[in-house]
Amino acid sequence: MVKSLKCDSATKGDKFPCGEWDYLTHTLLFRPLEDTVEAFQLGSFVTPYGKRLWLGGDDGWTWIYDVTDYAPFLKGLVDIESGNNQELLDLKFLMIPGIPPRDVVAAENIYPFGTYKYEYISDDSLLTKKKLYLRDDASAYILRARISGHGHAGPRNCCEWDSKTHSYYINEWDHFRWNVWKDCGFNPIYPQGGTWPFDRAGWCPGTKVDEYDFELTKMVNPGDSIDFDYGIEAYKDNGEKDGEFRMSHQLISYGPPNFELDARIDDIIAPSLNDAYSRINPICDNPVIVIRNTGKYPIKTLDIYFRIVGQETLKYQWNGNLEFMEKEEVYLPQPDWTKAKEKPVFEVWIENPNGSEDEYSANNYMSSAFKTPPVLPGEFVLYIETNDNTRAKESSYFIANDLGEMLFKREVFEDSVTYQDKIKLTSGCYEFFLTDDMQDGMNRHWWLRNSNPELVGRNGKIEIRNSEGEVLHTFAYDFGEKLLYRFRVK
Repeated sequence: MVKSLKCDSATKGDKFPCGEWDYLTHTLLFRPLEDTVEAFQLGSFVTPYGKRLWLGGDDGWTWIYDVTDYAPFLKGLVDIESGNNQELLDLKFLMIPGIPPRDVVAAENIYPFGTYKYEYISDDSLLTKKKLYLRDDASAYILRARISGHGHAGPRNCCEWDSKTHSYYINEWDHFRWNVWKDCGFNPIYPQGGTWPFDRAGWCPGTKVDEYDFELTKMVNPGDSIDFDYGIEAYKDNGEKDGEFRMSHQLISYGPPNFELDARIDDIIAPSLNDAYSRINPICDNPVIVIRNTGKYPIKTLDIYFRIVGQETLKYQWNGNLEFMEKEEVYLPQPDWTKAKEKPVFEVWIENPNGSEDEYSANNYMSSAFKTPPVLPGEFVLYIETNDNTRAKESSYFIANDLGEMLFKREVFEDSVTYQDKIKLTSGCYEFFLTDDMQDGMNRHWWLRNSNPELVGRNGKIEIRNSEGEVLHTFAYDFGEKLLYRFRVK
């Protein structure tokens, strides 16, 4: 018998916010004594704020989840839930053949997945201490937390707008401690409606909920039983106890590493058309990739080859010290972006970890299509109309070349003033970087229209114009924390 997943939780009468938050859950069916249903979360996502939102055409945006750790569940009779009936979502599972760094033995909920009231988890009347029994057929273990704060209780609007410290206790010791807090000001989906740029507890509008993995392996042995407890900092007597946290706590058990010496390319950050990196692309300076050690032994050297398709292959020797499953962003030397042809493609591949043969070549190559950066004239005008209500002082900008040398800057702006800074540059690659200290861009504070209408103010304007006053590029004034614009001058 299959029981349907309901929104009612067993958390002191709280309810799942079924119609509010978008998420991916997997319903695991098992029959220890009688038919039961367990909700198991594969990933968590919060939809963007739709008003004034433009996702760039019919294809929308793509978010990718690696659910390899949950492969044992994704077969047989299962129920999958995704979405909240407010947006049109296209969910696909791509079954990619290959060998993982280590085989998954089991994935288990430590506590029931659900939404919990801050008061109850802080008072330890829910999610209490328990015994964890580690499988003796596994050799490695991680604890995985996925937590997002919601609600507007107390003076700091807990728990959406308030950073709290969370802890995992192993045998009475506070081994893992972290703050559930996420920087939203550089969100790649912008501008959105609402107060999207402001930081929140573990999530931003239009992003995945942060996921935390804690390696348990070195402090335990297979077959051990450990005293486990989850804790959160105590609430204050100011009403914040009525806030909520939506959370998943999991124990993932693995077999030994499948390779002794294996390096992997995890990602190409730039150059890339990946939606997640749209704020930093296109580029005309150093490519950025992510490498990971997916073998048993540490990797200290690695040969990295890369090129723009149609151009010569370049080589970079990486030196460092990556332990098993550790990763690192690598900045590669700058190729010749000026020779990139129409619809260019960037390729990168790796060889010779520690000067030896890589045991698994299937994860050694990656490519990405990309756009070339815009080209500006050697002389142009940076046109900025500031906002008001003493907010202009929050902003500043600089223009730097590809060596990081700052060529132009303005650190002080005054309210309701128009600035027309004349910029003169020689041939090369540059970036324009504008920041706002309060992460609210240069847009009017429309959310004060009822409570403090006199503080709503005006929108700013940011443009690049040529010497004749023609607008070459317009930036969104509702940019949040910062603007990054890379360009070339012929």
